[in-house]
Amino acid sequence: MGDNRYTLRRSNPYHTLRNRAVPVRTPGNRLVAQYITKRAKGMICAETGKPLAGIRHLTTNKLRRMKKHERTVSRPYGGVFCGEVVKERIITAFMEEEARAAQEKKEQAEKKAAHDAKRKGK
Repeated sequence: MGDNRYTLRRSNPYHTLRNRAVPVRTPGNRLVAQYITKRAKGMICAETGKPLAGIRHLTTNKLRRMKKHERTVSRPYGGVFCGEVVKERIITAFMEEEARAAQEKKEQAEKKAAHDAKRKGK
C-alpha cells in the first residue's frame, strides 16, 4: 500500500482558510501540495446590493492589475451601479428636466399675459 503523506511547501503549518492545500499526484508518482486560493466575492451595486453583471469575480489585487476596460462596463457608472439603477437615474433626470422646462414655459406665458393685459389697459 502506497504512502499518502505529502509535505506543505509553505512555512505555515496550520489548516486555516488561507492555507488550504490538496494533494496532487505528479506524473513522477509523487504527492505534492497544491494550494487553493480563496474565491473572490465579486463587485456589487452600490445602491441595490446585487452582483454586477459583466465584471469578473476577482480579488482586489488581481483587479488592480487588469486593464480598465476589463474592470468596468462601458456605460456611465459602469462598475459602480447596475443597469437598472442607471436606467432609473436617466429617466428621473429626464422627467425633472421636462418638469423644469414646463414650469419655465408656464411662468413665461403668465408673465407675457400679465404684460399684454397691462399694455391693453393703457
